[in-house]
Amino acid sequence: MAYDQTQKSEAETPKDYLKEPASRVIPAEDVTTHRPQWFRDALAAPFESRHVMVDGANIHYLRWGNDDPKRPGLLFVHGNGAHAYWFSFIAPLLTQHYNVASMDLGGMGDSDWRETYTRDSFAHEIGAVAFDANLGPKPVIVGHSFGGFVTLMAGKHYSDKFGGLIFADFTVRGPETHREWFLDGPLRRPTRIYPDFETAKARFRLAPLQPCANGFIVDYIGGLSLREVKIGANEGRRASTEAGWTWKFDAEIFNGLEMVNDHAEIYKNLKCPKATMFGLESKDFDPSSINFLREIAPESPVFTVPGAQHHIMLDQPHAFATAVAGIMAQWEAGGSLAG
Repeated sequence: MAYDQTQKSEAETPKDYLKEPASRVIPAEDVTTHRPQWFRDALAAPFESRHVMVDGANIHYLRWGNDDPKRPGLLFVHGNGAHAYWFSFIAPLLTQHYNVASMDLGGMGDSDWRETYTRDSFAHEIGAVAFDANLGPKPVIVGHSFGGFVTLMAGKHYSDKFGGLIFADFTVRGPETHREWFLDGPLRRPTRIYPDFETAKARFRLAPLQPCANGFIVDYIGGLSLREVKIGANEGRRASTEAGWTWKFDAEIFNGLEMVNDHAEIYKNLKCPKATMFGLESKDFDPSSINFLREIAPESPVFTVPGAQHHIMLDQPHAFATAVAGIMAQWEAGGSLAG
């Protein structure tokens, strides 16, 4: 997730993410600002930019790999306010064995905005992209944070057609501990418009607020989080009374978005394998949450990634990719990715 710290974020992120300061302090000398070779190689890997129409909205996604329809594949689903390019340096680490896609949810990234958003509209977008992207007989979905929530909703509709679901730093709660992230508090106002790209990019922050030793990754995704806006109509977006640069996501996504308290039931009854990873240093990591998941689905692995906070793929990109590859390999060996 990303937000503009100067706006105090009431308009752009769930309130709970604003109550706690960053949990870690990383010395300046430990922050890497240059792009290392592995990162440059990953960004240089060939990929396609594609679109698929879903319930009247043009949904954008990226695709790496080949055209073999039998080759297993996976789809990455980003968090609140993020976009497909958050995984553009992860996907090439996995393409030796799998076809990979990364999508922009409706109202975010380069996908169209909608008049209204629901958990089911997001679920249908995930299903449409997963099947349009040619990710093998049974694609695997990897959802981070808010993307984990809508991945769970996609599982509710399509788990019999998926090879598995991987949740990254998303907590499945029972009815007694359920929280409605988006229904409490004031309506979220439109994002601020800045006069130029550099001014806007300088306001990029992660949410929940955290430092990241891989500064080159934060710089990369920050620049791709912005769009130029003109006065009047903006195709696929809302009309604007100002011109300049602002964030790609629709601040109105979460006005009235209900999560509902049936997550544990859905998770327990999924018809495909599932696994959950947390950043060991994440504010969302709670041993009681792990115990709850293991209690309702003891056959499903739940584990932590050392050295990672909430944004696991930014803090520990190779460990994140390795964890996904390991789970995929186990499911492939067990036959769940075959048609």
